[in-house]
Amino acid sequence: MSTIRPKSGLRRRFAALAGATALLVGGGVATASTAAAGPNCASGYHCVFVLGIGESSGHAFFNSDTNFTDNYFDGTSLNINDNVWSASNSSNSGYESHYYYDANYGGGLVFCVNPGSAVNYDRLSTDNVAGNKVGQRDEASSLRVRSTTSISCF
Repeated sequence: MSTIRPKSGLRRRFAALAGATALLVGGGVATASTAAAGPNCASGYHCVFVLGIGESSGHAFFNSDTNFTDNYFDGTSLNINDNVWSASNSSNSGYESHYYYDANYGGGLVFCVNPGSAVNYDRLSTDNVAGNKVGQRDEASSLRVRSTTSISCF
């Protein structure tokens, strides 16, 4: 019995190209990271809330934001700056949400949230005075989306 062979080198090249493409596509699917879903936050976003997660108005950021003074909680006239009580992270790419006391990531880190995680207001410290850089609630003024760091986040 004879082995069936392609009649030309073109068929062999096409078969090799198809096989390599299948390996690349299959390998990409196998190694793609899954979305890390935080509660009440759309896939790929970093969300903040004026009160508790799922019980109040929120706002979703896709990228870093250097200054919250021009952002408002959805459907309200309440400015986000120094009014964040809770946060959720639904990053698709493993990015942490880092919240800072001042605009342009100044004044030090208030808190951060890991991908797929959240922090509700009952876990953030407060002294009930926004903008004084003592507590965590009512303090965030900017968001930096960062790849994984060694900082301990919620």
